Amino acid sequence: MRIVVFGGAGFIGSHFVDLALASGDFTEILVLDKLTYAGSLGNLASALSSSRVKFIAVDLRDRQSYTSLLSGVDVVVNFAAESHVDRSLLAPQLFAEVNAMGACTLASVCLEQRVGLYLYISTDEVYGPTLTGESDENSITVPTSPYSASKAAGESLVMAFWRTFGLPVIVTRGCNTYGPRQFPEKLIPLAIRNFLTNTPVPMYGSGNQIREWIYVTDHANAILRLIHAGVPGEIYNIGSGVRLENRTLLRSIAKTLDANPELISSVEDRLGHDFRYAIDSMKLRRHTGWVCEYSMEEALTLCRSW
Repeated sequence: MRIVVFGGAGFIGSHFVDLALASGDFTEILVLDKLTYAGSLGNLASALSSSRVKFIAVDLRDRQSYTSLLSGVDVVVNFAAESHVDRSLLAPQLFAEVNAMGACTLASVCLEQRVGLYLYISTDEVYGPTLTGESDENSITVPTSPYSASKAAGESLVMAFWRTFGLPVIVTRGCNTYGPRQFPEKLIPLAIRNFLTNTPVPMYGSGNQIREWIYVTDHANAILRLIHAGVPGEIYNIGSGVRLENRTLLRSIAKTLDANPELISSVEDRLGHDFRYAIDSMKLRRHTGWVCEYSMEEALTLCRSW
């Protein structure tokens, strides 16, 4: 099979490329990425040593830069996104252009080039705050930030290509992901860096917000499983069931690093900050047999080397 990975030089995308290469399932892996601040060829250093992996710099929004590259492609996976909620508060139009219109442009090219399967990588944040219980794939979506709203819009546009034109599409909604190569604007890599440099670790408000966390290779492996066992036209949650208050997580990181927990410093809370996310991932498990391989305790013991 031939696969194209948009945003493959980014955090989750580059880990997916590594797994896809190691799987031996693909004769050619083409990585397309604009290389914004969050993407780096360094993330692909190992993969690019293989003759089966090629990289080309393109902009997701510029269909002319990649239309011909999708001819004869079996699978397209779209990780390309603006993904930081704080940045979306400052530049909501950019998020709409990339996450929604970019996804739509790519779907149009996939349809034109008769791509076999298009996976759109979304987020559990489209559900909005889940104050009790868990959100499954049939739960209503009430996105609250420009980031989550742009991803929800991207989902709707991509799914419209399935319903109207029959383009084989799968949408995934992953929970908060962490691990090596993550840009240090996100909570866990920022905390690790600051603890190790004896710098204050910012925590929004009281830190009682609850997030579900998954290690990056577990997330990437779920997507790989869905290429083979997922059902077109379906949405799949990708979660671990591990849910922690932010303050509890930060204290755990401090303990793992043998750092001073007094470095944790409360800062003004983010506008529209969702209180709790929790997703039901049983559909993914039933369809693919996927399970998490890493507990958070195991993954954090590796964090010094990230």
